[in-house]
Amino acid sequence: AKIENRPTIVDEKSPAVLKYRTPHFRATATVKFPPLDEGEHWKIGWIQSCTRMDFFNSYGDCGYSSWEFPQLMSGQNPMISDSDGRNYPFYGSKSEVIEIQGPCIDYTTLKVVMNDNFYPHITWDIPTSNERLSRLTSVKRHQSFYTWLVAMNARNGSILVLKTISWQMNLEINIDLTKPQGSRAILVSDPIPVQPEILKQNIRIPTCVLYPPNANSAQILVWHPGCHLGETSKRPEIVVPPRCMLVLLQNPFYANHIRHKTHTSIQNKLNGGSSSSSSSSSSSSSSPSPSSSPSSPSDSRMNNNNTSQSVTIKPYSRLIFPQTTATSLSSCSIAPGNRCYNGMKHILNNHAKLAQGVMVR
Repeated sequence: AKIENRPTIVDEKSPAVLKYRTPHFRATATVKFPPLDEGEHWKIGWIQSCTRMDFFNSYGDCGYSSWEFPQLMSGQNPMISDSDGRNYPFYGSKSEVIEIQGPCIDYTTLKVVMNDNFYPHITWDIPTSNERLSRLTSVKRHQSFYTWLVAMNARNGSILVLKTISWQMNLEINIDLTKPQGSRAILVSDPIPVQPEILKQNIRIPTCVLYPPNANSAQILVWHPGCHLGETSKRPEIVVPPRCMLVLLQNPFYANHIRHKTHTSIQNKLNGGSSSSSSSSSSSSSSPSPSSSPSSPSDSRMNNNNTSQSVTIKPYSRLIFPQTTATSLSSCSIAPGNRCYNGMKHILNNHAKLAQGVMVR
């Protein structure tokens, strides 16, 4: 796993928005999968979650805006899915995941690849304005992620975490409005990105990461008028609502926020948004997710699945996707306590005997 060793690129060409493109996070894994019996069906791929997002756009004395994930802000969930929304719980639907079905009489070598970055559009003017003034003075963003390499039994949904990667992206841009457009913005954060870490001990995947909504469907833009960064507004306004409205309806944390119809000027300025970069070169993530950036609602991956499933489960369960019932379990050899399915034990035993590992780079 690696983040490109280059600085974030800032683009001031547009009269409506400031753009920036961060270096790409890339992960490649080669898995040697053991023989499979008839009827066995596995998916090997990447699952990603956002664990923290601070994304603030300051407009001098006018106020500041923040892209937020309500579940994280309220403490409702410890993290949020960064899936593309089409292939839960996996990050993407192309090179990010691969399927293998039995019978396979020999070991099979599989390769899965993913990449992510931010490419947002941030309005020069305050988000509630219909004008095209330049009032943006700074951009600060810090996001943290867990990326898991997993093997999922497609028959019963049990998931085995093979590797866990922790990574982050930090940036700060200052804007000098006394200078002409094209030379106003300067990257003041460290241009050398912090490299990802492959953890020695795997992190358990919370259930909330396996289901909708994903980061792109949950993100909201909040305007804090008359406040400087760090101050709390008495009348915060939700300027861009989430695509999945249940995110707000089920979250009392935002009960006192003013909600109004999103200004068409914002939509016009942000149309054409940022694309995140999953392996398909679309931007990702959260949100403000990695390849997506929450500076614009289109900053993160486009998600066609905005439905929210009402599932009551413990925040950290040992993994069940989709939800299984007693009836469905009776047809396969999985113990009631959500133990490892026998085929999975077979895989682990074979890996141990033959010292076959998983290479992540």
